[in-house]
Amino acid sequence: MGHEWRVVLDEPRPAAEQMAIDERLAREPRLTVRLFEWAAPAVSLGWKQAAPAWLVASELETVERPTGGGLAFHGSDVSVAVLVPRELPLPVSVLMASLCGSAAALVQTYGGQPRQVLTPPSTARRITYCLAEESPYAVMAGDRKLAGFAIRRYPRTWLLQGSLLVSPMPEPIVCALPEAVAASLNRRAVSLSAAAGHILAPADARRRWAAHWSSWWDAALLEMAVHAV
Repeated sequence: MGHEWRVVLDEPRPAAEQMAIDERLAREPRLTVRLFEWAAPAVSLGWKQAAPAWLVASELETVERPTGGGLAFHGSDVSVAVLVPRELPLPVSVLMASLCGSAAALVQTYGGQPRQVLTPPSTARRITYCLAEESPYAVMAGDRKLAGFAIRRYPRTWLLQGSLLVSPMPEPIVCALPEAVAASLNRRAVSLSAAAGHILAPADARRRWAAHWSSWWDAALLEMAVHAV
């Protein structure tokens, strides 16, 4: 790609601080990936997404993401923010395919058999819950979602954000969920631990993703270039 990756393994922070960092980085035209966890169980809303009544009534830490997509649950996941200078000649489809590809490669290292979803986004309907609904860019284990991703254009940078569920959702979130939402998540979402068949820690997945980031991302770009010939 002609640029060196800045790989940031960040510390757990409060939700508002995490999103503020991503917004600040999005204004720096430097090739960067930031992998992080959350200091406490939290919920992030997509850009300009209204909070459902149950969330407003709860005591869960809540924050709005700079990117779109549906409501995401944090505290047992690994979150990722990718910053790509727009001066690089990479279309959105390639950026998102590379990000999904790196997440799928991570899942494979734990023995999972992931499936990538790469569908141009539609303006027809906005999703409410990321893990419980189909979305344009995702990684699946069978027909259940492990991870979802979204993108936003800034003046000089593309910001890609996403979350990979590593272990079961934190108890405070599970207790706050309406019964119907919890049932939908049980049917349509799956953690990396469940997909791999053994208990995994988000910190381990975060370190492994960071250690292999450059090779996995570049491998995805190379594969797409070969198929384009």
